[in-house]
Amino acid sequence: MMSIGLGELLVIAVILAMPVLAVLGIVLLVKGTKDKTNLGINFTIPSACPKCAAPLPAVRVPKNFRQMMFGGWTCSGCGVELDKWGRELTK
Repeated sequence: MMSIGLGELLVIAVILAMPVLAVLGIVLLVKGTKDKTNLGINFTIPSACPKCAAPLPAVRVPKNFRQMMFGGWTCSGCGVELDKWGRELTK
């Protein structure tokens, strides 16, 4: 009789969980894009600040950790912080 060790059992569990996690990730990405959340992808880059209409730079340089992780800008005209969808963030 062959016995399965804890290491082999862990490897099997990880292999079986990977497709479930991949599907969950795709669902979150699609829902985030549809609902315009931080987990979504914005395919249309905003061109101007909604508050002062100053043009946003084509090359985004993150000013803080949130912008680095999820995207967004800080307007050079009025200093307002925008999310990746071009909406003003409240503080």
